[in-house]
Amino acid sequence: MKSYSQNIFRNLDLRAKKIFNRILAIKETNVFLKQDLIKKKYPHLKNQKIIYLQNKVLHQEVILNISRGKRKQPLTKIQQNDDTTYDPFCVYKQETPIDELGRLENELAVTAANLSKMADYHSLVIFKKHSLAKIKRDDFSQAWNLARDWFKKIKKVDPKIKTQILIWNYHFRAGASILHPHFQLLSYRHVPWPLKNFYQKIYSYQKKTNQDYFEDYFYLANKLKIAKEYNNLKIGSDLTPKKEKGLIIKGKIEEKSQVFLWNVIDRLLRLGTESFNFVFIKKSPWKLINNLGFWVDRGSVEKQNCDIGSLEIFLFPVISTDPIEFGQLLFSVL
Repeated sequence: MKSYSQNIFRNLDLRAKKIFNRILAIKETNVFLKQDLIKKKYPHLKNQKIIYLQNKVLHQEVILNISRGKRKQPLTKIQQNDDTTYDPFCVYKQETPIDELGRLENELAVTAANLSKMADYHSLVIFKKHSLAKIKRDDFSQAWNLARDWFKKIKKVDPKIKTQILIWNYHFRAGASILHPHFQLLSYRHVPWPLKNFYQKIYSYQKKTNQDYFEDYFYLANKLKIAKEYNNLKIGSDLTPKKEKGLIIKGKIEEKSQVFLWNVIDRLLRLGTESFNFVFIKKSPWKLINNLGFWVDRGSVEKQNCDIGSLEIFLFPVISTDPIEFGQLLFSVL
């Protein structure tokens, strides 16, 4: 049987193979559980392959063990996000405060101040529809346009702003405190240290290889059939995701590319995504990492156990979804 890396290399051209070896490393090991109890009650766990996927540029690593996804999980029934659930965002005029810009609003979205700040300027874009199941392409586009306008106007209020980030935490499992769909908009007068460290790794790669990291990454991803590009917006499977299924997004999100991004999100929801985190670095002092986003699936909303344990907090993510199979499934019909 061919190894995981042999299967990957089978369909790559010479350039893609060189990029792969520059950016990534794979280590594999097999585990055989021989106890009678395992053979009788858990035959699917008898033979396990553990794969270590390492990004040598970003100093990231994930442990992939597909058999972990076959374990029984503790579940609980939770409150669903439907139109019978009250929340303050449904009556935003009475229940949400305005921010430094007042109330920005269009037909399908509206801004509000975030009550618990995480940045010098921290506001929300609230979708006017209560349920994510009701959100369509136009809702997403108008919400994104409102966010874009907020970022431009807050920069005029305070020209010292250096960093602007949009985040979307969907569902309680992904850190949201309210189920109602909403973006968070953050503007900082400084550059957070993790962003500086990330930039330094990307810049070091460019200086060493004379190649753009993201151009190389997406060339490789295209050859693996785990990425697509539309109107200069590139979206591809993250080979070392923060948790389970992950995406990398690179490029300006404008009118046409908004449609592409929404189509990807909509496809993810149709494939079973129930909760997710999305972050988009709109502005930093460095072009190399501007207009850069990451998306990650946070799993079933009915799971009682957290998807982040000690290894994730202190060392590296442990995943059960093959990022290549995930990417090929996602982009096969887009």
